[in-house]
Amino acid sequence: MAFQQNGYALVPEAITYDQWRGYLLTHGVNVDWSWGNQCWDCCALLWYQYGLRLQTGPIGAAFQCWTVSRDVNARPPFIQITRPEDVKRGDCVVFNRVGSYWTGHIAFADEDYHGQGYLKCVGQNQGQGIGSGTPSIVASNSMAQFLGAFRNTKWQHAPEPEPTPEAPKQKRFPWVLYSRKLRQHR
Repeated sequence: MAFQQNGYALVPEAITYDQWRGYLLTHGVNVDWSWGNQCWDCCALLWYQYGLRLQTGPIGAAFQCWTVSRDVNARPPFIQITRPEDVKRGDCVVFNRVGSYWTGHIAFADEDYHGQGYLKCVGQNQGQGIGSGTPSIVASNSMAQFLGAFRNTKWQHAPEPEPTPEAPKQKRFPWVLYSRKLRQHR
Protein backbone atom coordinates (compact mmCIF):
# COMPACT_ATOMS: atom_id res chain seq x y z
CA MET A 1 0.00 0.00 0.00
CA ALA A 2 1.49 3.31 -1.07
CA PHE A 3 1.14 6.50 0.92
CA GLN A 4 1.26 10.05 -0.40
CA GLN A 5 3.83 12.50 1.01
CA ASN A 6 2.80 16.08 0.19
CA GLY A 7 5.06 18.94 1.15
CA TYR A 8 8.50 18.83 2.74
CA ALA A 9 8.92 16.54 5.74
CA LEU A 10 11.74 14.89 7.61
CA VAL A 11 12.07 11.19 6.89
CA PRO A 12 12.96 9.10 9.95
CA GLU A 13 16.13 7.04 9.86
CA ALA A 14 17.19 7.87 6.31
CA ILE A 15 20.86 7.26 7.13
CA THR A 16 21.45 4.64 4.46
CA TYR A 17 20.43 4.42 0.84
CA ASP A 18 18.46 1.25 1.56
CA GLN A 19 16.35 3.07 4.17
CA TRP A 20 15.75 5.94 1.73
CA ARG A 21 14.89 3.48 -1.05
CA GLY A 22 12.40 1.71 1.22
CA TYR A 23 10.68 5.00 1.95
CA LEU A 24 10.46 6.02 -1.71
CA LEU A 25 9.12 2.68 -2.87
CA THR A 26 6.16 2.99 -0.48
CA HIS A 27 5.40 6.72 -0.77
CA GLY A 28 4.34 9.03 -3.57
CA VAL A 29 6.26 12.28 -3.07
CA ASN A 30 5.10 15.77 -4.10
CA VAL A 31 7.06 18.30 -2.07
CA ASP A 32 6.26 21.39 -4.17
CA TRP A 33 2.52 20.72 -4.69
CA SER A 34 3.05 21.16 -8.45
CA TRP A 35 2.42 18.74 -11.29
CA GLY A 36 1.84 15.75 -9.03
CA ASN A 37 4.64 13.34 -8.18
CA GLN A 38 7.56 14.39 -10.36
CA CYS A 39 11.04 12.85 -10.44
CA TRP A 40 12.51 16.01 -8.93
CA ASP A 41 10.32 15.72 -5.81
CA CYS A 42 12.08 12.58 -4.50
CA CYS A 43 15.52 14.14 -4.80
CA ALA A 44 14.37 17.51 -3.43
CA LEU A 45 13.07 15.70 -0.35
CA LEU A 46 16.54 14.26 0.27
CA TRP A 47 18.20 17.69 0.03
CA TYR A 48 15.60 18.96 2.52
CA GLN A 49 16.78 16.36 5.06
CA TYR A 50 20.03 18.40 5.29
CA GLY A 51 18.40 21.84 5.36
CA LEU A 52 19.10 22.45 1.65
CA ARG A 53 16.97 23.13 -1.41
CA LEU A 54 17.59 21.22 -4.64
CA GLN A 55 17.78 23.93 -7.30
CA THR A 56 16.81 23.60 -10.95
CA GLY A 57 16.91 26.63 -13.21
CA PRO A 58 14.64 29.18 -14.86
CA ILE A 59 12.27 26.63 -16.43
CA GLY A 60 12.25 24.25 -13.45
CA ALA A 61 13.33 21.16 -15.39
CA ALA A 62 15.13 18.21 -13.80
CA PHE A 63 18.13 18.38 -16.17
CA GLN A 64 18.82 21.90 -14.90
CA CYS A 65 19.78 20.48 -11.50
CA TRP A 66 23.05 19.76 -13.31
CA THR A 67 23.29 22.17 -16.26
CA VAL A 68 22.35 25.34 -14.38
CA SER A 69 22.66 24.64 -10.64
CA ARG A 70 25.32 21.93 -10.32
CA ASP A 71 27.61 23.96 -8.05
CA VAL A 72 24.75 25.10 -5.80
CA ASN A 73 23.41 21.55 -5.45
CA ALA A 74 26.83 20.08 -4.68
CA ARG A 75 27.03 21.61 -1.21
CA PRO A 76 27.96 19.31 1.67
CA PRO A 77 27.03 16.56 2.19
CA PHE A 78 26.63 16.26 -1.61
CA ILE A 79 29.55 16.02 -4.02
CA GLN A 80 29.60 15.99 -7.82
CA ILE A 81 30.19 12.81 -9.82
CA THR A 82 31.08 13.73 -13.40
CA ARG A 83 31.97 10.39 -14.99
CA PRO A 84 29.35 7.68 -15.63
CA GLU A 85 31.79 4.93 -14.62
CA ASP A 86 32.03 6.49 -11.14
CA VAL A 87 28.27 6.25 -10.43
CA LYS A 88 27.56 4.12 -7.37
CA ARG A 89 24.36 2.77 -5.87
CA GLY A 90 22.55 5.58 -4.06
CA ASP A 91 23.90 8.43 -6.20
CA CYS A 92 21.32 10.96 -7.42
CA VAL A 93 21.75 10.79 -11.21
CA VAL A 94 20.72 13.59 -13.59
CA PHE A 95 19.75 12.75 -17.19
CA ASN A 96 19.49 15.19 -20.10
CA ARG A 97 16.27 15.89 -21.94
CA VAL A 98 15.54 13.80 -24.99
CA GLY A 99 12.65 13.74 -27.44
CA SER A 100 9.32 14.46 -25.77
CA TYR A 101 10.96 14.11 -22.35
CA TRP A 102 11.81 17.82 -22.34
CA THR A 103 12.43 18.07 -18.60
CA GLY A 104 15.14 15.44 -18.45
CA HIS A 105 15.12 13.13 -15.46
CA ILE A 106 16.61 12.73 -12.01
CA ALA A 107 16.56 9.52 -9.93
CA PHE A 108 18.63 7.42 -7.54
CA ALA A 109 21.03 4.81 -8.95
CA ASP A 110 19.92 1.43 -7.65
CA GLU A 111 23.16 -0.25 -8.74
CA ASP A 112 26.77 0.65 -9.48
CA TYR A 113 27.24 1.53 -13.15
CA HIS A 114 29.34 -1.02 -15.02
CA GLY A 115 29.19 0.36 -18.56
CA GLN A 116 26.22 -1.70 -19.73
CA GLY A 117 24.44 1.33 -21.30
CA TYR A 118 21.52 1.35 -18.87
CA LEU A 119 21.26 2.04 -15.16
CA LYS A 120 18.53 0.77 -12.83
CA CYS A 121 17.17 3.71 -10.86
CA VAL A 122 14.61 4.35 -8.15
CA GLY A 123 12.43 7.33 -8.95
CA GLN A 124 9.07 8.74 -9.93
CA ASN A 125 7.77 9.42 -13.46
CA GLN A 126 9.88 6.74 -15.08
CA GLY A 127 8.40 3.88 -17.03
CA GLN A 128 5.17 2.54 -15.57
CA GLY A 129 3.63 4.12 -12.52
CA ILE A 130 3.56 7.67 -13.87
CA GLY A 131 1.06 9.90 -12.14
CA SER A 132 0.14 11.73 -9.01
CA GLY A 133 -0.06 9.52 -5.95
CA THR A 134 2.13 6.82 -7.46
CA PRO A 135 5.20 5.79 -5.46
CA SER A 136 8.63 5.37 -6.97
CA ILE A 137 9.53 2.32 -8.98
CA VAL A 138 12.76 0.74 -10.17
CA ALA A 139 13.29 1.27 -13.90
CA SER A 140 16.20 1.21 -16.34
CA ASN A 141 17.40 4.56 -17.71
CA SER A 142 19.68 5.07 -20.69
CA MET A 143 23.11 6.35 -19.72
CA ALA A 144 23.36 8.02 -23.14
CA GLN A 145 21.60 11.01 -21.49
CA PHE A 146 23.86 11.05 -18.38
CA LEU A 147 24.80 14.58 -17.34
CA GLY A 148 26.20 13.99 -13.86
CA ALA A 149 25.37 12.77 -10.38
CA PHE A 150 25.40 13.88 -6.77
CA ARG A 151 26.66 11.59 -4.01
CA ASN A 152 25.40 11.88 -0.45
CA THR A 153 28.58 11.52 1.61
CA LYS A 154 26.62 11.16 4.87
CA TRP A 155 24.90 7.94 3.95
CA GLN A 156 26.44 5.11 5.87
CA HIS A 157 27.52 2.15 3.82
CA ALA A 158 27.64 -1.41 5.03
CA PRO A 159 31.20 -2.47 5.78
CA GLU A 160 32.86 -4.66 3.21
CA PRO A 161 32.46 -8.29 4.21
CA GLU A 162 35.51 -9.95 5.65
CA PRO A 163 36.98 -12.40 3.17
CA THR A 164 36.44 -15.96 4.32
CA PRO A 165 39.73 -17.78 4.54
CA GLU A 166 39.99 -20.80 2.33
CA ALA A 167 40.24 -24.05 4.17
CA PRO A 168 43.64 -25.62 3.72
CA LYS A 169 43.52 -28.21 1.00
CA GLN A 170 43.94 -31.65 2.36
CA LYS A 171 46.21 -33.92 0.49
CA ARG A 172 44.10 -36.60 -1.07
CA PHE A 173 45.36 -40.12 -1.04
CA PRO A 174 45.93 -41.38 -4.61
CA TRP A 175 43.57 -44.37 -4.40
CA VAL A 176 43.91 -45.09 -8.09
CA LEU A 177 47.65 -45.58 -7.80
CA TYR A 178 47.28 -47.61 -4.61
CA SER A 179 44.73 -49.94 -6.18
CA ARG A 180 47.02 -50.47 -9.19
CA LYS A 181 49.86 -51.38 -6.84
CA LEU A 182 47.66 -53.88 -5.01
CA ARG A 183 46.61 -55.51 -8.27
CA GLN A 184 50.20 -55.84 -9.41
CA HIS A 185 51.15 -57.71 -6.21
CA ARG A 186 48.44 -60.35 -6.60
